[in-house]
Amino acid sequence: MIAARRSYVGIGAVCVLAAAWPAAVTAQEAVTRAVVDQEPAADSVDTGPVTPQEADAIRDTVARPPAGPSTDWVDVVEFPLRIIGWPLNMLLVRVPAYAAARLTAPRPPDFLVRSYREAVDWGLYPAIRTTIGPRSAAAIELQLSRFRPVYVHAAVSRRLSQRYRAGLLGGDVRRWWATELKWQRDSELPWYGIGADTRKTDRAFYRRDWFTTSLRGGIAILSDLAANVGVAYENNVVGDPVLSDNSLFDAFDTEGLFGANVRTEYVRLELNATLDLTEWRDFQQHGMTAGLAGFLYEGVNGTDSGFHAFTGFLQGYVPVNRRQLLALRAVADTRRDDQGDGVPFYHLSSLGGSRTSLGYPSNRFRDHDLLALMSEWRYEVWREINGFSRAEMFLFFNYGAVAEQIEDVFDSSDAWNASYGLGMRITGPTALIGLGYLGFNPRGEGITAGIRGSWPF
Repeated sequence: MIAARRSYVGIGAVCVLAAAWPAAVTAQEAVTRAVVDQEPAADSVDTGPVTPQEADAIRDTVARPPAGPSTDWVDVVEFPLRIIGWPLNMLLVRVPAYAAARLTAPRPPDFLVRSYREAVDWGLYPAIRTTIGPRSAAAIELQLSRFRPVYVHAAVSRRLSQRYRAGLLGGDVRRWWATELKWQRDSELPWYGIGADTRKTDRAFYRRDWFTTSLRGGIAILSDLAANVGVAYENNVVGDPVLSDNSLFDAFDTEGLFGANVRTEYVRLELNATLDLTEWRDFQQHGMTAGLAGFLYEGVNGTDSGFHAFTGFLQGYVPVNRRQLLALRAVADTRRDDQGDGVPFYHLSSLGGSRTSLGYPSNRFRDHDLLALMSEWRYEVWREINGFSRAEMFLFFNYGAVAEQIEDVFDSSDAWNASYGLGMRITGPTALIGLGYLGFNPRGEGITAGIRGSWPF
């Protein structure tokens, strides 16, 4: 009886639990779902098959770039500035850097390089220089120095200018002496007339043959100061140009032009001194240098002429930073009559060319006195990775004048002639390797261009 009663109780309990079970499970699921809805979604990927639509959606998501910031006023201003500055960037930075990299790239020596080195080792120095004299164009030069102290030099240019020298050279860097015989022909020298008002269209040419024999000596007074003294005999003959039909004698009245129709012979005394306080640091020159020279010409063998000349320069270098530098140069030149017919026309002061004004050709303006101011802003655009060379772009502005008296230069602004332009320099750690430039002037006289292996500053 008791056992049957216990059986009925157990069956009843099971029935009660069975009836209550759905409600309990339903309550537990509600709590679990509430907790799960508050948690972040699990980082899991369904391992089932991907439909074509889902694959396309995934590809679009992967290929789509991340969203960028919205366009603002900086983008609007920057875009036209980039368009405007692109030609300048190509001209002043990218093209010079590419050219410099190509020119200075290391390469094995070829036949010409090996031949040049062998000739130099033997004592014969071949070279291609930019000029012999004004407007002589590129020249081939040879110098024999094997049998020192004797040296022999010869040069011929594309315009048939010629120079031949032979002499003795002795001493060292602190004290030196030299005696030399030289004959030179400047085949096509330009002549525009005398004064600042000459016109380009009046240009004509002449030939000058001159022979000199000289004795010079120099001494380093201090480590930065050197002085030279010398005496020379000079013989000059002027004639028609070699390759041009536009002769000075056809275009100008040469009767009143001293030196055009007569041979001139002079004994020349010269004295000059140079103070050099510059040094090279990290491809840049620092400091200043100055020089002063005086010449006395006395006519001999029937030349009724005597005159004296003084020339001086002052130049300095102001680094802005390791890539930029400002170079400044001032030149003054004066020629004064002492007796007789005075100064031959080819010995007058000259404005134009790399020495005084890049925007005008050599000897563009001539007169007794000259004053020239030159400035260059140099900016590094490329540097060889091992520090052997670098390329600089430079912008220049020159301002110069000629007059019969130096005070006349300051009395009239019409005597001054400006020029400007740009160029590229290739330099080593302590020296200039070479440069090229383009020059312009506000007189509308065209463009000047040149390649040089040396520079006045």
